[in-house]
Amino acid sequence: MDTLIFRLTQLGISEYEAKAYLALLKESPSSAYEIAKNSGIPTSKVYEVIKRLELRNMAQTIHGEKTRMFIPQPLDEFIAGFKLSMEDNFDAVKRELQDLKGGMDTSYTWHIGNYEGLIVKAKRMISTAGKTIIISVWPAEFEALSAALIDAEARGLKIAVLHYGATHIKIGRIYRHPQEETIYSQRGGRGFMLVADSREALTGKISTGGSEAIWSMNEAFVITAEGYVRHDIYQMKIMSRFAPALKEKFGEKYERLLDIYRDE
Repeated sequence: MDTLIFRLTQLGISEYEAKAYLALLKESPSSAYEIAKNSGIPTSKVYEVIKRLELRNMAQTIHGEKTRMFIPQPLDEFIAGFKLSMEDNFDAVKRELQDLKGGMDTSYTWHIGNYEGLIVKAKRMISTAGKTIIISVWPAEFEALSAALIDAEARGLKIAVLHYGATHIKIGRIYRHPQEETIYSQRGGRGFMLVADSREALTGKISTGGSEAIWSMNEAFVITAEGYVRHDIYQMKIMSRFAPALKEKFGEKYERLLDIYRDE
């Protein structure tokens, strides 16, 4: 419930408004006293909160036998209406900002200091890409981005995936990296790299101690990121075709191949 309330506050709804609306969804009609009791909102604040819900068309008054009662706007109506309102506002803001936008400096990098920010940025890149997606990813992030990637594939984008571990999700062309445990132990976490349209790149590291990422449209940064993933995919193609010979030469887990300071 705390997570749901937090998500509602991210949409611009206050915590008290979220709590009151959820209380009404659970039990309605309800009096103001019942809403306060069921939501934990102070009774001195509850009428003010209900008034704001009415202004948002999230609740309305009905007349009970002895006191005013309140009912919530049906959930589907609330979601649909709120989504349309947000889309209209975003479209209006976009139009108005076009007049203010100057030339974009693509030389800078943008630091992202948490996991949620990494996933949001990755989803945006995938949803706005027009031609190609190249991604190096682990199962958790691949699942989180799967809906966006499926939609991109449906739009006709070419998608190449370097995947660490097994997956049941079928998107684009997937190349499975066979040494996920070794890579994880070497890096101390999961790596992430996404390149969209050879135009922008996002690289990151996800670990139990925290997550961070760098996004940029800097040409050198994008070329380096794309080249990194491409060369890993080239290796996966070679390994899939010549695995027995390579394992005989470099070890069952390619340990002698991974040791770049010696060439046995």
